[in-house]
Amino acid sequence: MILTEIQTYLSQQGQASLGQLEQHFHVNSHALSPMLEKLIRKGRVQKIVSSTRCGSCGSCAPETLIIYYWVKGDSPATETLAAGCPDSR
Repeated sequence: MILTEIQTYLSQQGQASLGQLEQHFHVNSHALSPMLEKLIRKGRVQKIVSSTRCGSCGSCAPETLIIYYWVKGDSPATETLAAGCPDSR
């Protein structure tokens, strides 16, 4: 997998949890993290870590609480996490 595939996916989706990225690319978080960190350093992606679990089930996996947003233009993504599991979107 290459960096451009992650960029393309996030630019098309707008956002994705770490769990969604793991499933889509069939790669674990240890392999994805360095590539995502590079995109963050380049200002193309913003990482949001939810400090609370969702209100629906209360047992979300940690990788569903880390959301990566595609940064449109020069301004960071401003969407906030809606109630509910991020993977249920």
